[in-house]
Amino acid sequence: MSVIEAHPRRTRGGGFGDVVLVVVLVLMALAVVLVVVVIAAGGDRSRQGPRGPGALDALEADITASGLAVCSRTDVPDPRATDAVAARTLVVATSPGACGGDTALVQADAFGDDTDRDAAARSLEGQARPRGAASVRTYGDLVVVTRGGGDDAAADRLEAALLAKGAR
Repeated sequence: MSVIEAHPRRTRGGGFGDVVLVVVLVLMALAVVLVVVVIAAGGDRSRQGPRGPGALDALEADITASGLAVCSRTDVPDPRATDAVAARTLVVATSPGACGGDTALVQADAFGDDTDRDAAARSLEGQARPRGAASVRTYGDLVVVTRGGGDDAAADRLEAALLAKGAR
């Protein structure tokens, strides 16, 4: 008699325990594969952040809630991004008293769907990357381009605030 045939689980129930063990192991392997596929499929831009017609206002509210000051705001009637439905330019500072000094220029374009938003973000990343003075983030329905100045304290704080809120 072999060791396998002498094993207690093998001799009781005609090997039913082995079948259950194999089924459980196969199901666990499938669950791991499913989790990997879901994670890989979720690699698109973040779905977090403001969505819908109030997305630009929500971005501005998030900026002020993070302790930064909005020095000026300009709604752009004809966004540069061809598929954008609305756009806004903000000048942001570390505090209201710093509006004349260290500021960051924020250009936010709102899009109707994620495909248009992601295409615009990829296009802008290609333009901003060589300069190194700008960052491109997606945030809900928005593509947010931040250009810093001076010592970039305002831009750094804005980046940290957007990332904390789920921007990508």
